[in-house]
Amino acid sequence: MTRNGGGLRVTRQEWIKYGALFLLAVVAFGVAGIALMGPRSPNEPSAALRVSPPTATAAATATPSSAPTATATATATASATATASASRLGIKLPAKPVLLVLGDSYTAGVGASPADQGWAYLVAGSLGYPTNIDGVPGTGFAWGGGPQGDRNLEYGVRLQKIAGNKAFVPNILILQGGQNDALITNPDQITTASTQTIESARRFWPGVQVVVLGPSAPQPFAGQLGAANSAVRAGAEAAGAPFIDAVGAGWFTGTNSPRFNFDGAHPNTAGHAYLAEKFLESWATLVR
Repeated sequence: MTRNGGGLRVTRQEWIKYGALFLLAVVAFGVAGIALMGPRSPNEPSAALRVSPPTATAAATATPSSAPTATATATATASATATASASRLGIKLPAKPVLLVLGDSYTAGVGASPADQGWAYLVAGSLGYPTNIDGVPGTGFAWGGGPQGDRNLEYGVRLQKIAGNKAFVPNILILQGGQNDALITNPDQITTASTQTIESARRFWPGVQVVVLGPSAPQPFAGQLGAANSAVRAGAEAAGAPFIDAVGAGWFTGTNSPRFNFDGAHPNTAGHAYLAEKFLESWATLVR
């Protein structure tokens, strides 16, 4: 390149050199662009946007409040399934119903004042059938009562004693409980005992209609009853008996439990009235 009269004059050789340099620059820029836009997995962001995956805690916190949690969805599904199962089985009322309600401290009316304001007494009064109520605190389908569960007061044992009284022949049996069975670590033991209890009742009183009301309790205790509840439900289903799922249906919630709580494990008088109301709602779907 030479200067002539204050201007610039570029020789042909220099034009060729500059053109080649420009072309190389364009090619290099294109290769860099291809490298940045090269193939990657469909879920992988580009280098500029890549972020570390959130931790499990962060992911749980970020879940929108409007979307149901997995636990809530599972609970709703279990409740709907249990309700559908109970409604499908149902019971056929005898011409002259005679009712036996057998259970634990809930059936005994613990927490209600007076005890005859317990859920079982309220249900019996509402139904109006001749009724015997047998509630023994600390017992269950497989738990015999007492700190070690060795008092020999399991539901099946008590049913056998009641059956010895030939003057009382129930044709409807409501079995309530499962809270104390939660003390048993093997759920299969609870399931087996639940099934055997129902089958024993049918041998003692042929044709008796059996309904099982599973465990229930104010929160937070209700949250500890899931395994026992599932075991009792499985036992009822194996015996073909309708199962009313208080835990799965979420009768006692974090919102209403403070109003219904007596001592952390039992409902108060208002809680027993609420339990009776919910039971009667379920009962209405079973009877035909």
